[in-house]
Amino acid sequence: MNLKSNTELNRSGSFREVLTVALPLILSSSCHAINMFVDRLMLTRYSPEASAASFTGGLTHFTISCLFFGTVAYTGTFVAQYAGANRLHRIGITVWQGIFLSLAGGLLLSTGIWWGPRLFSLFNHDPGVTIQESIYFQVLSGGTVVFLLNAALSSFWSGRGRTVVVLVISVVITLFNLPLNYMLIFGRYAPEMGAAGAALGTVLAELIGVLIYFVMFMRRTARKRYFTWSCRLDWGLLRRMLRFGLPNGVQLALDLVAFNLFSILLGCYGVTVHEASSITFGINNIAFCPIMGIGQTAAILVGQSLGANDVPLARKSVRNAYILVLIYSVLMIILFSGLQELVLSPFVRPGDAGQVETMRISRIMLHFLSAYLLFDGTNITFSNVLRGAGDTKFTMWTLAVVGIVFFGIPCLVMFFLKFPWWVLWSLLCWEILLLCVVYSLRYRQGKWANMRVIENN
Repeated sequence: MNLKSNTELNRSGSFREVLTVALPLILSSSCHAINMFVDRLMLTRYSPEASAASFTGGLTHFTISCLFFGTVAYTGTFVAQYAGANRLHRIGITVWQGIFLSLAGGLLLSTGIWWGPRLFSLFNHDPGVTIQESIYFQVLSGGTVVFLLNAALSSFWSGRGRTVVVLVISVVITLFNLPLNYMLIFGRYAPEMGAAGAALGTVLAELIGVLIYFVMFMRRTARKRYFTWSCRLDWGLLRRMLRFGLPNGVQLALDLVAFNLFSILLGCYGVTVHEASSITFGINNIAFCPIMGIGQTAAILVGQSLGANDVPLARKSVRNAYILVLIYSVLMIILFSGLQELVLSPFVRPGDAGQVETMRISRIMLHFLSAYLLFDGTNITFSNVLRGAGDTKFTMWTLAVVGIVFFGIPCLVMFFLKFPWWVLWSLLCWEILLLCVVYSLRYRQGKWANMRVIENN
C-alpha cells in the first residue's frame, strides 16, 4: 500500500486549519445553545416556574447522564488517533463500540422516569417549580438514548475533522426543535404541555438527527473505506475505550455534580434568584459555544497529530487554538460588562413589574460571568488537549479535588451559614481559576505528548 496516497489527513496546524475545523463545531454548538436559549425564552414567556424548572431539571438530567455521555463522547478521540495513524479500518468498529455503550447507558438512565419525582422532592424548591422540574426530567430521561447515540455517531465525522457534516445535521435538529417546542409548550396544533413540551420537542428533534447520522454512517462509501458494516463487539477495543473514556465521563460527572449542587442551592434562595440564574446561564451557554468549539478542535487536532506521532504539529495547533480563545474571551468580557441591557433584553416580560428584581440580579451575575470568562477559556482549551492525548485520569482527579474540596463543600458550608447568594458565585470564580492554573501547568509539563489511546501496530 502506498501510505502517502492513502493518507486520510493533510495537516498544517495553522490558524486556517484550526478555524476550518473549529467554525463548524462552534456553529454546531451554537445550534445546541440556540435550542436551549429559545426554549428558555419560550418558557420564560410561559411562566417563571417553567423557566426555572427547565434549568434545574435539564442540568440534573445531564449531570446524571454525563458519566455515560463523557464515556461515549470519547469515541471521537479514538477516531482522531486512528485517522492520524491512517488505520482507517479501525474507525467503523470504534464507532460501533460507542453505539453499544449508548444503548446500554440509555436503557439504564431511562429508569429516571420512575425515580425522578422522588429526587426533586428532596430539593426543597417552590412546589410549582418542583412539579415542572420532575416532568421535564422524566421526559428527558426517556430520551437519553437519543442524546447518547448522537454523541457516538457524530464522532465518526468530528474525529476525522469533517465537522461540516456535524454542523449541517445540528442545523437540521435546530430547524425541527424550534417549531416542535413552540407547538408543544404553548399548545399550537398540539396539546399544551409547558416544560414537558420543551423536553419532548428536544428529544424528537435529536431523534431526527440520529436517523440522518445513521443513514450516512451506513453509506456504501463509508462501509468500504471505514468498515462501518463491522457491527460487532470488540472486547479489546471496548476495554480501551472504557479505560480512557470512563475517567472522562467521571470528570464530566464530577464537574456537573458540583455545578448542579450550585444551581440547586441558588434555587433555594427563591424563585427570583432561581430565574435570574436560569437566564444568566442561558446567556452563558451561547457565550461559551465558540470556546467549547475551539477546545474540541484542539482535542481533535492533538489526537490526530499524536496518532501520526507528530508532537510539534500538535503544539502548533494548540498554540493557535489558544490565541483564538483569548481573542474571543476578551470580546465577550466587553459585551457582558458594558452592554448588559442589550444582552438581557430578550428575557424581559413587558409589563411584569415583578421581574425588575430578577433583571437586577441577572446584571450582577453577568459581572461574575465576565470575571471568570478568560480563565474558563484557558481551562477548557488545555483540559481538552489533555483529554485528546489520553491524560483522562489526571483531569478526572483534578476535577475531583478542585470541584469537591474547593467548590462543592464550601458552597454547602456557605449556604447553611446563610451567606448571600453572591458568595456562592465568588466560589465558582475561585474554582475556575484553580482549574485554569492546574491544567495550564500540566500542559507545560509535557507528559501528554507521550500518550496514546490506540494500541500499537
